[in-house]
Amino acid sequence: MIINQPYDEQLGIQLIEAIESNQYTQLTIMVAYAKLSGVYRLLPYLEKFHKNGGNIRCVVGIDQQNTTYDALLQLLKITDEISVFHSESVSQTFHIKCYWLSGDSKCWYAIGSNNLTAGGLFSNYELSSSSVLLGNEALKTNNVLENIYSTYTSAESVCCHKLDLEFLDKLISDGYVVKEIQQRKTLAKISKQNRSTERKNRLFGNEVFPAPALPEQYRKNKTKKPKTKSENVKKKPIQVDIASVNQTECNYLIRLVPKAGDRSKQVHFTIDLLEKYFCLSPGDGILVQEMFPSGDVGEIEHRQIVFSQRNRNVKIELAGASMLDTSYPPDPETRPVLILKRVNANLFVYMILLDGNEGYSAINARLKSLPAGRSLPHEVIDESTMFSLWDNCPIV
Repeated sequence: MIINQPYDEQLGIQLIEAIESNQYTQLTIMVAYAKLSGVYRLLPYLEKFHKNGGNIRCVVGIDQQNTTYDALLQLLKITDEISVFHSESVSQTFHIKCYWLSGDSKCWYAIGSNNLTAGGLFSNYELSSSSVLLGNEALKTNNVLENIYSTYTSAESVCCHKLDLEFLDKLISDGYVVKEIQQRKTLAKISKQNRSTERKNRLFGNEVFPAPALPEQYRKNKTKKPKTKSENVKKKPIQVDIASVNQTECNYLIRLVPKAGDRSKQVHFTIDLLEKYFCLSPGDGILVQEMFPSGDVGEIEHRQIVFSQRNRNVKIELAGASMLDTSYPPDPETRPVLILKRVNANLFVYMILLDGNEGYSAINARLKSLPAGRSLPHEVIDESTMFSLWDNCPIV
């Protein structure tokens, strides 16, 4: 199957489906670059796969400091075996991208241009090919891919090194990798500078892609129903006006969350936010994933955007907000804070902060300083502003 991402499919969705199928016993990842944004999108599924007895192994490139220390540390925690591959020659780059699941006389693999990043798995313009093979064909392909993996993880290779905490510390102390927060702050600074010195005449526009539906079995508490004719029609990407491109780079939404009785997970937004922040319309689907202050990550949720004609409210269900049904603070001065971050055009990560959580005080104070409106205070900000409020914001 040819995966023309993001126009037709998203490799991340297919990979999650394959991991969750319970048909494979080993997952092998060979990629040039890995970032937390990619690792976190897969983490709950990798943890479940590993808990159920699956073996996970990786070989990751570290060229041009594109792979981060934090991504390698997280992979080290969840994998059974991990290696880094790097040639000191500036004319050679480890540029492989392969995701491979193997089992008894069965295999699934995808080979193409997709790195282990949120962009590579979900939103970048990528091209790859995936296949499911059975019987002898699976055995042959498993042998071929096993030989390739062995080549890049061989103890005799001068370019390969098994990863452990001691060697990871050497990588960062010698400048081969950097901390993700450092990289994000640098990129946020560059992005801000670029916006202040933007080209007078932009030659290209921007596109926003509607989110694909998750496989039926991963939609929580949903009964299976046949697709309607309209659901089978592929939605075309939304063409974003050139003048709005800078606005889409303000990728954080911070807001105070109102008390909603026993329906807290149905979080309300304004129609203005739907159009200008989410860049979507009522009825569109989006993917959301909760990150917890503890550092844990929830599974990806597929949600439909609901719009009420009566009060013109937009509702998006966030599973993590259901905890506010029983734990909403009694003091209105310490209302919960919701942070949403646009990972890409149709995938959003969110975190709910309560009084006492790191980052809460500064964000709460900023929101309460905003002019009063019809809804509780909210603001769309860029990453540079987020770092000024929460210096080590971990949301990626």
